[in-house]
Formats: sequence, C-alpha cells, structure tokens
Amino acid sequence: MKKVSKRSGKLGLPPGSLVHVGTNEGGRAIIQLFEYDAVRVSEREFASIAELNAAPDEGTMHWMNVDGLRDDTVMHEAALRFELHPLLVEDILNTDHRPKVEEYQDSLFVVAKMLRSDAKSGQLMVEQISFILRKGLLITFQERAGDVLDPIRDRLRQSLGRVRKSGADYLLYALLDVIVDHYFVVLEELGTRIEELESKVITRPGSADLLAIQRLRGQLIAVSKHVTPMRELAGRLNTIQHPLIDKATRRYLNDLQDHTVYIADTIGTYRELLTSLENTYHAGVNLRMGQVMKLLTVISTIFIPLTFIVGIYGMNFHHMPELEWRYGYYGVMGFMAMLSFAMLGWFKRKKWL
Repeated sequence: MKKVSKRSGKLGLPPGSLVHVGTNEGGRAIIQLFEYDAVRVSEREFASIAELNAAPDEGTMHWMNVDGLRDDTVMHEAALRFELHPLLVEDILNTDHRPKVEEYQDSLFVVAKMLRSDAKSGQLMVEQISFILRKGLLITFQERAGDVLDPIRDRLRQSLGRVRKSGADYLLYALLDVIVDHYFVVLEELGTRIEELESKVITRPGSADLLAIQRLRGQLIAVSKHVTPMRELAGRLNTIQHPLIDKATRRYLNDLQDHTVYIADTIGTYRELLTSLENTYHAGVNLRMGQVMKLLTVISTIFIPLTFIVGIYGMNFHHMPELEWRYGYYGVMGFMAMLSFAMLGWFKRKKWL
C-alpha cells in the first residue's frame, strides 16, 4: 500500500488550483441523484451537472453523489453550479487529505475515509469521500465507482429507518455511520488473522510468521492513521454549533463518536497483542535454538571421551600391549559403548535430556 502520495504537481501553483492528487483510476464521472421525502423517492443518473434541475423542490431532500474526480468538466460545473469555494474544491481533489470538518456560512464540509479489505489479497483499500452539507442537500464526491454506502441507498428505496423522515444532516450521519461500521469489519478480519497467527506461533513458530506479524502491524498502523482523525471528526460534529445540524441528530452523532473511540481502543489492544505475539515468536525461536544447542552439546560431550580413546590407539606405537590382544578390539568397543550409555544415563538423571 502506498504510504505517501506525490503532490509535486501542485508545486508553485496558487491556493485553490484544481489539481487532482491521487490514483489515475476512473474516467468520466457518474452523477447519481436521490430526491426523497417521507412518502416518495426518486433515483436518477446524469452525465453532467447541467442536466440537473435549475431549482430543487422545496421540502424535498436531495443527495447527489459524484463518482470520479478526474473528470475536470464535472468538477468545474459543480464548483460553478453550487458556488463552491476554490479551497474546498481543492480539498475534494486532494484524495490524500486528512479527515476533517470545516464550517462555511451556508454549508459544512466533511472529509472521511472509507476502508475495505480486499477479499483475495487481504490488503487494505482506502478511498476518500467528501461531503458538502447544505439545507435540504447533501453532495458527496468519491474517487471511483463502488463504495460501502449501499445499505443507505436501500433504506432510501425501501423507506427503512428514519432516513426518509429526517433532514440532510441525518443522511450525513447515516453515511458516516455505515463507513465507521466497515471499520469494524476490517478490524474483525484483522482480529481473526491475529488469532490464527497466535495459534501457529505458539505451537511451531516459523520464519514466515515474523513477516506476517510485521504485515499485520503495518495494516493496523494504516487503519489507525484514518481512525484517529475520524474520532476527532465525530467529536467535532457532536459539539459543533451550526444551524445545519439539528439537535435531534446530535444524539446519533454522539453514538458515532462512541464507535470511533471503541475502534481506536480496539486498535490499541491489537497492537499490544502483536507486540506480545512477536515476543512469543522470539521466545519460541530461542527455546528451539536452546534445545538444539543442548542436544548438540550432549552429543559432543559423549564423543569427547570416545575420541580420546580412539586417539590413544591411533598413535601407532610399536609397544602397545592391547594391540596384540586377540579380543582387544571388542573390549575397547564394548568399553566405549558402556561409557556412552553411562553418560546418557547420567544426563537423563540430571534432567539434561
């Protein structure tokens, strides 16, 4: 996973310059619009901002989602149509931005991160999503098509929960809530992998286990990099005094903040588990090395006197009485065998084996 995004393309440009910072994925933008109230909902797709109605209906909530940030035409049209501040548009195009909340006179700007785990590789996938909250309107900008927000779309279509009966601020909460819920999914997958690795390390640690520990630690750091500012974001939304945030929604934002705090605590626990697991791995490797060294030492100790005896009778002196003895070879071999068994018995009695 890339840890640092290149921003050299913005070098020397004035503030508010519309330069995309991120991957080259995505082509032409896709615009999806939900219009809804307590009794009806409509869903449409557009290829251009110009196709939208000139004036939205009063009393109807609107959610406009834009997939794809590399379409300069759509971004310029959105900036002109909704009179977006140049610095705000610059932050939308900078997909390496830290999650945050910014207040404007007639709107709130929120940047968040969606986290998912790749089903095949297990790698962490990060995508930035930007929110612009206005009265009766929520605009979201995503890097590419595909997200974790389908549960909210289904609630809108089927009129489930409070989302159709509430304002755009509650829709903002609902979208942030489902994003944070996927943080739990990512953490559960990491927790399962940590448990499996723990069982393997305890029974028989291998060289690949240390690499797996380092990879898991790297993924936890990556998740923590986004969870910490998301916790700050939820706390800011919970305490911010802005007319676009209804008092009834603050109770839900407080719950969102509790979830982010719990996730941050869980990440801390997993980090401690990985540190303990790494210590267990090194202890297991050292124990196995000690056992091997002990076995080699015992073997060497047994062969030291045997080598001494063989060395004596290998000196090739002419006057060695045992060399002329008919049973000398068998006697020496028997003595060496008895000496070896005696030493093995002694080692076992001392519990060195």
